[in-house]
Amino acid sequence: AIYKNNIMVCHITRYWSKLTLWFSFIFPKVEWEESFTNTKESYIFCPNHTSTLDIPFILSIIPVPLQFMGKKEISKIPIFGYFYKNNSIIVDRTKKKDSYLAFLKASNKLDQGHNVCIFPEGGIPKKNMLLKNFKNGSFKLAIEKNIKIIPITMPDNKSIFPTNYFKGHPGIARVKIHKAVEPNRMNDVKKLNTFVHNIILNELTRYAQNK
Repeated sequence: AIYKNNIMVCHITRYWSKLTLWFSFIFPKVEWEESFTNTKESYIFCPNHTSTLDIPFILSIIPVPLQFMGKKEISKIPIFGYFYKNNSIIVDRTKKKDSYLAFLKASNKLDQGHNVCIFPEGGIPKKNMLLKNFKNGSFKLAIEKNIKIIPITMPDNKSIFPTNYFKGHPGIARVKIHKAVEPNRMNDVKKLNTFVHNIILNELTRYAQNK
């Protein structure tokens, strides 16, 4: 029953996210390197983090129910915050042990058959930085559980909906869903971290050069 309730909240959150983007006149342009061949399989999604728009953006695009690992502050957003709180693994960054406990919860969610989305940068990078170094948590999880990682590159959210809200604008936002990465082909956390980081960094660099 708990699993079914979570799935229902995931679907409601997805449609709410679609409406939020539509009313904001923000339209995703999605490129898929491959489609999901097995929707019953669990995945760990690892997107770059550029904006508070990222979560509703990903929710509106990915066709499977998602549990996010995200910061506590977002749960305070009116209406969306309610769905976010009930569809996420909340991390309170003021508490040192909270990140560790969040990854334990993420591990349990994967065991229950959920998909989990983790921003491996752990926060939004500075304006002039394409991509921060990745933290190891999501890659440890992937290897321990033998769960595929799907990198996601979002080059436009930073300009369309920056942290300084009043400088945002409507438009088409590109996103690339990369091929799933098999964690146990490397079986090394650092190598897996670097491999996924390079996939997203190379794509962000390509987008920046082709503006």
